[in-house]
Amino acid sequence: MDREPREASPSPQATPPESHLPVRRPTRHSAAALCAAAALLLSIGCATVPRGAAEQSWLEYLDTARRLQAQGPSLEPGSEEARRAVERFQRLLSDYKAPGFQAGIREVYAEEVFFNDTLKTLRGVDEVEEHFAATAEAVDSGTVEFVDSVSDDGDYYFRWVMKIRFKRFARGEETLSIGMSHVRFDAHGKVVLHQDFWDSVGGLFEHTPALGWVLRRAKSKL
Repeated sequence: MDREPREASPSPQATPPESHLPVRRPTRHSAAALCAAAALLLSIGCATVPRGAAEQSWLEYLDTARRLQAQGPSLEPGSEEARRAVERFQRLLSDYKAPGFQAGIREVYAEEVFFNDTLKTLRGVDEVEEHFAATAEAVDSGTVEFVDSVSDDGDYYFRWVMKIRFKRFARGEETLSIGMSHVRFDAHGKVVLHQDFWDSVGGLFEHTPALGWVLRRAKSKL
Protein backbone atom coordinates (compact mmCIF):
# COMPACT_ATOMS: atom_id res chain seq x y z
CA MET A 1 0.00 0.00 0.00
CA ASP A 2 1.33 3.40 -0.91
CA ARG A 3 1.83 5.74 1.97
CA GLU A 4 1.26 9.42 1.75
CA PRO A 5 4.57 11.27 2.01
CA ARG A 6 5.11 13.00 5.28
CA GLU A 7 6.06 16.60 5.39
CA ALA A 8 9.52 16.97 6.79
CA SER A 9 9.47 18.87 10.03
CA PRO A 10 11.51 22.02 9.74
CA SER A 11 14.81 21.76 11.47
CA PRO A 12 15.79 24.56 13.82
CA GLN A 13 17.88 27.18 12.08
CA ALA A 14 21.51 26.85 12.95
CA THR A 15 23.03 29.86 14.57
CA PRO A 16 26.40 30.70 13.03
CA PRO A 17 29.23 30.72 15.53
CA GLU A 18 30.22 34.10 16.75
CA SER A 19 33.33 35.33 15.00
CA HIS A 20 36.22 36.35 17.20
CA LEU A 21 37.92 38.24 14.39
CA PRO A 22 37.77 42.02 14.72
CA VAL A 23 35.54 43.70 12.16
CA ARG A 24 36.70 47.05 10.90
CA ARG A 25 33.75 49.16 9.82
CA PRO A 26 34.29 51.73 7.11
CA THR A 27 34.50 55.31 8.29
CA ARG A 28 33.05 58.31 6.50
CA HIS A 29 36.51 59.15 5.16
CA SER A 30 37.15 55.65 3.82
CA ALA A 31 33.70 55.53 2.21
CA ALA A 32 34.31 58.88 0.57
CA ALA A 33 37.70 57.75 -0.71
CA LEU A 34 36.22 54.56 -2.12
CA CYS A 35 33.42 56.47 -3.82
CA ALA A 36 35.91 58.93 -5.31
CA ALA A 37 38.10 56.11 -6.58
CA ALA A 38 35.13 54.29 -8.06
CA ALA A 39 33.84 57.45 -9.73
CA LEU A 40 37.23 58.30 -11.18
CA LEU A 41 37.84 54.76 -12.46
CA LEU A 42 34.33 54.64 -13.87
CA SER A 43 34.76 57.95 -15.68
CA ILE A 44 38.02 56.78 -17.23
CA GLY A 45 36.53 53.44 -18.22
CA CYS A 46 33.44 55.01 -19.77
CA ALA A 47 35.56 57.44 -21.73
CA THR A 48 37.97 54.89 -23.17
CA VAL A 49 36.44 51.41 -23.04
CA PRO A 50 32.99 50.40 -24.31
CA ARG A 51 30.73 48.76 -21.78
CA GLY A 52 31.37 45.02 -21.66
CA ALA A 53 34.71 45.30 -23.47
CA ALA A 54 36.64 43.70 -20.60
CA GLU A 55 34.31 40.70 -20.46
CA GLN A 56 34.46 40.40 -24.24
CA SER A 57 38.26 40.36 -24.13
CA TRP A 58 38.26 37.55 -21.57
CA LEU A 59 35.80 35.54 -23.65
CA GLU A 60 37.90 36.08 -26.76
CA TYR A 61 40.99 34.91 -24.89
CA LEU A 62 39.22 31.77 -23.64
CA ASP A 63 37.86 30.98 -27.10
CA THR A 64 41.27 31.51 -28.72
CA ALA A 65 43.00 29.34 -26.11
CA ARG A 66 40.47 26.52 -26.54
CA ARG A 67 40.76 26.62 -30.32
CA LEU A 68 44.54 26.45 -30.22
CA GLN A 69 44.53 23.75 -27.56
CA ALA A 70 42.20 21.63 -29.68
CA GLN A 71 44.81 21.71 -32.46
CA GLY A 72 47.44 20.27 -30.15
CA PRO A 73 50.97 21.58 -29.60
CA SER A 74 52.57 23.11 -32.70
CA LEU A 75 56.07 22.47 -31.35
CA GLU A 76 57.21 19.17 -29.93
CA PRO A 77 57.31 19.62 -26.14
CA GLY A 78 60.89 19.65 -24.91
CA SER A 79 62.30 19.97 -28.42
CA GLU A 80 65.12 22.29 -29.44
CA GLU A 81 62.62 24.37 -31.46
CA ALA A 82 60.44 24.85 -28.38
CA ARG A 83 63.45 25.81 -26.27
CA ARG A 84 64.55 28.43 -28.81
CA ALA A 85 61.00 29.85 -29.05
CA VAL A 86 60.86 30.32 -25.29
CA GLU A 87 64.32 31.87 -25.29
CA ARG A 88 63.40 34.39 -28.01
CA PHE A 89 60.22 35.38 -26.16
CA GLN A 90 61.99 35.92 -22.85
CA ARG A 91 64.94 37.75 -24.40
CA LEU A 92 62.67 40.20 -26.24
CA LEU A 93 60.64 41.19 -23.18
CA SER A 94 63.55 41.24 -20.76
CA ASP A 95 64.42 44.85 -21.66
CA TYR A 96 62.14 47.31 -23.47
CA LYS A 97 65.02 49.73 -24.05
CA ALA A 98 67.49 47.20 -25.43
CA PRO A 99 68.96 47.85 -28.88
CA GLY A 100 66.97 45.93 -31.46
CA PHE A 101 63.90 45.60 -29.23
CA GLN A 102 61.56 47.01 -31.87
CA ALA A 103 63.12 45.01 -34.68
CA GLY A 104 62.71 41.77 -32.74
CA ILE A 105 58.94 41.99 -32.29
CA ARG A 106 58.08 40.41 -35.64
CA GLU A 107 60.61 37.68 -35.03
CA VAL A 108 58.75 36.70 -31.85
CA TYR A 109 55.06 37.37 -32.61
CA ALA A 110 53.03 35.68 -35.34
CA GLU A 111 51.10 37.64 -37.95
CA GLU A 112 47.70 36.70 -36.45
CA VAL A 113 48.64 36.86 -32.77
CA PHE A 114 46.05 37.46 -30.04
CA PHE A 115 47.53 39.68 -27.31
CA ASN A 116 45.98 40.95 -24.08
CA ASP A 117 47.90 42.61 -21.24
CA THR A 118 44.75 43.16 -19.08
CA LEU A 119 44.65 46.81 -20.18
CA LYS A 120 43.98 46.32 -23.88
CA THR A 121 43.38 43.61 -26.47
CA LEU A 122 45.49 43.57 -29.63
CA ARG A 123 44.96 41.46 -32.72
CA GLY A 124 47.76 41.01 -35.19
CA VAL A 125 51.46 41.76 -35.10
CA ASP A 126 50.97 45.31 -36.43
CA GLU A 127 49.01 46.31 -33.33
CA VAL A 128 51.47 44.53 -31.04
CA GLU A 129 54.39 46.31 -32.70
CA GLU A 130 52.69 49.70 -32.31
CA HIS A 131 51.85 48.97 -28.67
CA PHE A 132 55.39 48.00 -27.72
CA ALA A 133 56.81 51.01 -29.56
CA ALA A 134 54.57 53.32 -27.52
CA THR A 135 55.45 51.49 -24.30
CA ALA A 136 59.19 51.75 -24.94
CA GLU A 137 58.82 55.46 -25.70
CA ALA A 138 56.87 56.09 -22.48
CA VAL A 139 59.50 54.71 -20.11
CA ASP A 140 63.05 55.55 -19.13
CA SER A 141 63.60 51.88 -18.33
CA GLY A 142 61.53 48.73 -18.43
CA THR A 143 62.72 45.24 -17.61
CA VAL A 144 61.05 41.87 -17.05
CA GLU A 145 62.76 39.18 -15.00
CA PHE A 146 61.37 35.72 -15.72
CA VAL A 147 61.34 33.85 -12.42
CA ASP A 148 60.23 30.45 -13.69
CA SER A 149 58.02 28.75 -16.27
CA VAL A 150 56.06 25.56 -16.83
CA SER A 151 54.68 23.98 -20.00
CA ASP A 152 51.78 21.61 -20.57
CA ASP A 153 50.85 20.21 -23.98
CA GLY A 154 51.75 23.38 -25.87
CA ASP A 155 50.71 25.87 -23.21
CA TYR A 156 53.52 27.87 -21.57
CA TYR A 157 53.10 29.79 -18.33
CA PHE A 158 55.71 32.34 -17.28
CA ARG A 159 55.98 33.97 -13.84
CA TRP A 160 57.76 37.31 -13.91
CA VAL A 161 58.72 40.48 -12.07
CA MET A 162 58.48 43.75 -14.01
CA LYS A 163 60.35 46.94 -13.11
CA ILE A 164 59.50 50.18 -14.90
CA ARG A 165 60.61 53.79 -14.53
CA PHE A 166 58.04 56.03 -16.25
CA LYS A 167 58.81 59.33 -17.95
CA ARG A 168 55.55 61.15 -17.27
CA PHE A 169 54.69 60.16 -13.70
CA ALA A 170 56.42 58.85 -10.59
CA ARG A 171 59.46 60.45 -12.18
CA GLY A 172 62.69 58.89 -11.03
CA GLU A 173 60.85 56.16 -9.11
CA GLU A 174 61.11 52.53 -10.20
CA THR A 175 57.77 50.73 -9.94
CA LEU A 176 57.64 47.00 -9.38
CA SER A 177 54.86 44.55 -10.18
CA ILE A 178 54.47 40.81 -10.54
CA GLY A 179 52.45 38.79 -13.01
CA MET A 180 52.09 35.74 -15.19
CA SER A 181 51.70 35.17 -18.93
CA HIS A 182 49.98 32.38 -20.83
CA VAL A 183 51.66 31.83 -24.19
CA ARG A 184 51.29 29.46 -27.14
CA PHE A 185 53.57 29.19 -30.16
CA ASP A 186 52.86 28.27 -33.77
CA ALA A 187 54.78 25.75 -35.87
CA HIS A 188 57.40 28.43 -36.66
CA GLY A 189 58.05 29.12 -33.00
CA LYS A 190 56.22 32.46 -33.02
CA VAL A 191 53.73 33.56 -30.38
CA VAL A 192 50.09 33.20 -31.47
CA LEU A 193 48.58 33.73 -28.00
CA HIS A 194 49.83 36.03 -25.25
CA GLN A 195 47.60 36.69 -22.25
CA ASP A 196 48.98 38.57 -19.24
CA PHE A 197 47.64 38.37 -15.70
CA TRP A 198 48.96 41.18 -13.50
CA ASP A 199 48.01 43.88 -11.02
CA SER A 200 47.57 46.91 -13.25
CA VAL A 201 46.42 49.03 -10.29
CA GLY A 202 49.56 48.47 -8.23
CA GLY A 203 51.84 48.34 -11.25
CA LEU A 204 50.51 51.37 -13.10
CA PHE A 205 47.46 53.32 -11.90
CA GLU A 206 48.69 53.90 -8.34
CA HIS A 207 51.62 55.83 -9.79
CA THR A 208 49.58 58.21 -11.92
CA PRO A 209 48.79 61.75 -10.69
CA ALA A 210 45.44 62.25 -8.90
CA LEU A 211 44.17 58.74 -9.58
CA GLY A 212 47.11 57.18 -7.79
CA TRP A 213 46.50 59.30 -4.67
CA VAL A 214 42.82 58.35 -4.63
CA LEU A 215 43.57 54.64 -5.00
CA ARG A 216 46.27 54.64 -2.32
CA ARG A 217 44.00 56.61 0.02
CA ALA A 218 41.11 54.19 -0.52
CA LYS A 219 43.28 51.12 0.05
CA SER A 220 44.74 52.54 3.26
CA LYS A 221 41.22 52.90 4.70
CA LEU A 222 40.07 49.34 3.96
